[in-house]
Amino acid sequence: MSLRKSAIGGVKWTTASTVIVTILQLAQMSILARFLEPGDFGLMAIMMVVIGFSQAFQDMGISNAIIQRQDISHTQLSSLYWLNIAAGAVLTLIVIAIAPLVAMFYDEPRITPLMILLSSTFILVAIGNQYRVLCQKNLNFRTMEIINVSTSVISLIVATVMAYNGYGVLTLVCAMITQAGLSSFLFLWVGLKHYHKPSLVYKHSELEGFYGFGMYQMGERSINYISANADKILIGKLVGINAVGFYNLAWQLIIFPLSKINPIINKVAFPVYSKVQNDSKTLNRYYALNVKLLSLVTMPLLAFLMFFSSEVVGLVFGEGWETTANLLPVLALIGILKALGNPGGALILAKGRADIGFWWNIVWAITIVTALSIGLLLRPSLYTAIYILLGLSFTVGAIWHVLVAKIGEVEYLPLIKHFIKTFIAVISIGWLASTLLNMYIINSNLIHIILGTVICGALYIMYLLAFEKTLIKIIREMR
Repeated sequence: MSLRKSAIGGVKWTTASTVIVTILQLAQMSILARFLEPGDFGLMAIMMVVIGFSQAFQDMGISNAIIQRQDISHTQLSSLYWLNIAAGAVLTLIVIAIAPLVAMFYDEPRITPLMILLSSTFILVAIGNQYRVLCQKNLNFRTMEIINVSTSVISLIVATVMAYNGYGVLTLVCAMITQAGLSSFLFLWVGLKHYHKPSLVYKHSELEGFYGFGMYQMGERSINYISANADKILIGKLVGINAVGFYNLAWQLIIFPLSKINPIINKVAFPVYSKVQNDSKTLNRYYALNVKLLSLVTMPLLAFLMFFSSEVVGLVFGEGWETTANLLPVLALIGILKALGNPGGALILAKGRADIGFWWNIVWAITIVTALSIGLLLRPSLYTAIYILLGLSFTVGAIWHVLVAKIGEVEYLPLIKHFIKTFIAVISIGWLASTLLNMYIINSNLIHIILGTVICGALYIMYLLAFEKTLIKIIREMR
């Protein structure tokens, strides 16, 4: 099968899986919001900052090096597998050791036993992680997405049963462990059958070329995680655990388009970019198409959340989450800016410049932590945090695009014009639809959302047919 057909097939499988998994996760969030308290979600968000940061060290940053390198031996894969297992064991012990310190920092004793339980995910993930990476490297997205959907279904069932029986925050912990463990063992089963069986060997000399790439990747992930979660850390400490619960659920709605739709293309894009990394013209063409397609999908969804925030939150989470609804419009704008910068990471990695992402994330992390610390100390409020993030996304965030354009040799001016044109269109459509519907008294959130979706969808289709004929033609040719 040609690279083009493999890439298109990967996009189709990832798209189908993403739609299903997104529906399942929204259902899970909606169910749990009706059984759990804001403090439960805040507590889980705080613990996930620690767990997520530790996951940056899970595979020593080498997974992407396996994809980026086109020739890799069985001995190297075996050595990397056992390195991954060892790293998982060490991280488990580290998290167990620091759990009491995190509980002391937030003055919340429940954190200690829950974090110890969550630490088991490091061992579980390590068992099958390499085979997940090999599936991606070989563009075997059919297998990947079947596993993703299956484990999401099981996780939903576990979460629903536990929430109904009053397990509180333990529901969130067990649902995560279930999905991580089941997914890992399924990838292990597939990998042993189709890829390779690791030998009982570890040769450090065979991995020298991987460590440079991996160390930058590991450093980039850890720093990036700090910058991405500094808001939760500081809000939890300076504003309160309940505030983190409201904020985190608002952010969960925003990142659904980013974390679910972006990977549809980016998961396929990185291995594809890597295969054409020395062909600048082809790489530039693929990247431009990637970015334009992502913007046409993510921007209208986030714009819809800006103008229909109250109705969406009321429908998904129920009563008592008005604070979350008030945060959504500004966070949606931040999400749009984040979505436009996200694809650049895969391009820079494909060029073998993991160091660029590492140093960029150091600068971004320092900026975020400094600005939020000063702002929240002066005025401890959720709104202080989101307006600081918005300002930094507009200003400092623009530097990332400059780096992507230079390192990736990307013609950025056409992309900027496309961003501006699409942004004006989706904001205008969202404002018009909300204004029309607000002229009438609609007591049902569901009906309000359905009518808003119909109006926005019709107007957006008209816009695409009028101004995006070239992209529509390309999409049709992909079938």
